[in-house]
Amino acid sequence: MSKAALPDWAITLLAALLVLALWVGVTSGGLVRDLFLPGPLDVWSGLQDLLDEGYKGRSLFEHIGMSLMRVLAGFLTGALAGTALGLAMGYLRPVDALASPFIEFLRPLPQLAYLVLLIVWLGIDESSKITMLFLAALPVSAIAARDGVRNVVPERVRAAQALGASPWQVFRYVIAPGALPEILTGARLAAGIVYGTLIAAEIIAGSSGIGWMILDAGRFLRSDYVFAGILIIGIAGFGIDRLLLWLERRVVHWAGK
Repeated sequence: MSKAALPDWAITLLAALLVLALWVGVTSGGLVRDLFLPGPLDVWSGLQDLLDEGYKGRSLFEHIGMSLMRVLAGFLTGALAGTALGLAMGYLRPVDALASPFIEFLRPLPQLAYLVLLIVWLGIDESSKITMLFLAALPVSAIAARDGVRNVVPERVRAAQALGASPWQVFRYVIAPGALPEILTGARLAAGIVYGTLIAAEIIAGSSGIGWMILDAGRFLRSDYVFAGILIIGIAGFGIDRLLLWLERRVVHWAGK
């Protein structure tokens, strides 16, 4: 690599500044109406209004908190249950034969396809949304854990068995740690799916949260609120992904070495 090359952070900053400059140029030059694309100052003003006055009887932080609560509840329960099921599927062939058809059926199924059923069964409150997020995280985490078990180096398993390790000790000290990198990678994928599904669920069947706020503001042509909400969603999603990436690097720092 050339010593004169820009560092990664500088390239990222330049790209962000270029997008910002194009945004300012398009909006300030009158090429696009504010209704379709508000300028950065308009979005900043809308964000300040939301911070000061909230939206429809709730503060902005209440809407953010409701969305994050749903994400955490659905993601944690789905990821934990999926990981436990995936480990069992990878380690025990009968469990895989039993559960794999259901997991493979659920994995490509669009989550919004069964949201209506969940609303009919559980109502329009939090139960239906969290259950849908649980079902979104479950198959991704299960498949990642199952594949992680299957990709454990066989020589390590045989070495542990040769040293007299019991089946539980082989699973506890060899298979589970060996599958951990793929489990955490699956968790990151599941978190992204859950986060995107949440916004769609709030738009369709919500009365609070950032997704619902964006939809409701759009009905009243408040594009500044809509873009402020989109920025909040993007920043929060980026933060969740960076947190999981940091956790992955700390927990499985040996991966790839």
